[in-house]
Order: sequence, then C-alpha cells, then structure tokens
Amino acid sequence: MKRILLIIVAAMTLSTAYAQNQPAGMRVEVAEAETDHGDYSIFTYKDTDEDDSFSYYLSLGRVTDFLGADEILGMEVQNIHEVTIRLGATTDEALATIGSILDLYDKDMDYTIEFSGRAATSDFKLGEAVTSTCVVVKKPLGGKRLQFLFPEGKRQARCYLSKSTLKELRANFKIDIKLHPKQHRKQ
Repeated sequence: MKRILLIIVAAMTLSTAYAQNQPAGMRVEVAEAETDHGDYSIFTYKDTDEDDSFSYYLSLGRVTDFLGADEILGMEVQNIHEVTIRLGATTDEALATIGSILDLYDKDMDYTIEFSGRAATSDFKLGEAVTSTCVVVKKPLGGKRLQFLFPEGKRQARCYLSKSTLKELRANFKIDIKLHPKQHRKQ
C-alpha cells in the first residue's frame, strides 16, 4: 500500500514539474469527461517555444458523426477527428468562457453562435483555425443540449455537449487549478 502511495505522489510531482515547462506542440490534459457521445476535455497547448502562445482549449469530443450519413446509409458513420474551442490564455479567461457557454443553455431553441477554435491533427497537435457553429437544440428526452457543427474535410461534422458534461469539466478544471496552482496561468 505504501508503495502504491509513493508511486502516485511521485507521478503527481513529476507531472506538475513537467507541465510548468510545457513543450511546444504538446497538449496537457487538465480535465476530462467521458460520455456516450465522445470524450471531452480541457487541455493546455503551446504552439512554439519562441512566443507566448499558451492557451486553454475545450475538446469537443474525439468521436463525431457526419450529418445525415446515418439516414442515407442506414448505419452510423463515425470519425475520430476532433475540433477544439479556444477558452483563453489564463484560468480566469477559460472559466469565464466556460461560464458563457453554460449561459447558452438558457437561450431559446435554435439560438446560434460561432466559436473560434482549431482542428486537431492525427497526432493530437493543433492544426488550422476553424469556426464551430453552436446551436441550442432539444434533447431527445427533453431539455436542451448544444450541438456544435464544424468542418471535417469536405463535409460538416457535429457533436453534442450536455450541460452536465460541461459542469463536470468545469468542476474537474477547478480541482486541477487548486491541486496544481503553479501549472496554471492566472490573470
């Protein structure tokens, strides 16, 4: 039991020290939530070592389905690419952006807003800039959820984000900020 505890403490210490000097082109997950519609996360990313391009991003799930493909083919077509939304360069900016996304659940059905973000490449590095359109839609069993539409090659893909998933991510993010204050950038 002591050995397991020592391994956990050592891993936490190393991950904190490593995250303080985050290498360029590498994402560091700070909060995660897994649902039936995909894996969602909040992560940090730094483009280059030369500039101050450090930012927090919200991953909109790593599994998406193509609009209309399941109706046309009679089967569900999924892809493992992902798109991200930039939350901000500091924890305060990121938490404020998450708060504004949570406010969307109080909007009327079909309310639409656009978010800037970036697509992820096959090696989980961030690629070109993309615009993701967010629409407030009805859940199949009542209530609301957010549908994000984004370009996926020559097609348009979609993913969904429920309020409970976003709240879970925010809670996990706040816990990580308290556990690793040196890792996060404050305003």
